[in-house]
Amino acid sequence: MIFSVEDKLFSIFPELKIGVLVCEIENRRYGEDRFEAILDEIRTNFPYKNPQGHPHIKVWRDAFTKLGISASKHYSSIESLLRRVLKGGPFPRISPVVDLYNEISLKYLVPMGGHAIMPIEGDISLCFAEGDETFIPMDGGEPEIVDKGEVIYKDGKEVLTRRWVWRQCNKDKVTVDTTSVFIPIDVMEGLSEGLCEKIIDDMGQVLLQNGYGRVMHKEILTRNKLSTQFSI
Repeated sequence: MIFSVEDKLFSIFPELKIGVLVCEIENRRYGEDRFEAILDEIRTNFPYKNPQGHPHIKVWRDAFTKLGISASKHYSSIESLLRRVLKGGPFPRISPVVDLYNEISLKYLVPMGGHAIMPIEGDISLCFAEGDETFIPMDGGEPEIVDKGEVIYKDGKEVLTRRWVWRQCNKDKVTVDTTSVFIPIDVMEGLSEGLCEKIIDDMGQVLLQNGYGRVMHKEILTRNKLSTQFSI
């Protein structure tokens, strides 16, 4: 399977990095649970008046605006997660591996997604939509046709994520029965050097330490490396 990024995206965001983790997983039993500690740390020590004040959130709002996406109507996945945490109250728990990449995403305030590999058809690409691709939301609803020029993750048949890091589809959601997962880590330009590498290392170590699985493939795509190939 090949994952590629359209070069046009790097012409708009030259220092963008897309981390890639392909993992073999066991998604039924919890190991050490650090999730609540991460939530408490954010709620206690978040240093800004509102989520969009944080530089890691602001870079995505700026990127969405540059792409013609309403940043106040369509929150990046990490802004949505952060807003839910700061709102307080119980935070939904899904499964060990989903909770883990949500935890790491919140720890570094960087968007991360998880896509079960088995349902994916063909190769995966991060690209600009032609305008005839179909998307079926994870939370239900009628199939949607994405906008022409919209940044999407897609496989050979349909859209996996709309508006880059906004909303994921239903078919490749990670469940307790998932045995292999593709995890993109979207590090927008303007953030600290080495951040993508740090997230990849942290995710891999915690995955192994907790018995959740192991990393089978890792890579960072940049304007100088547009694709990577992997197998499970």
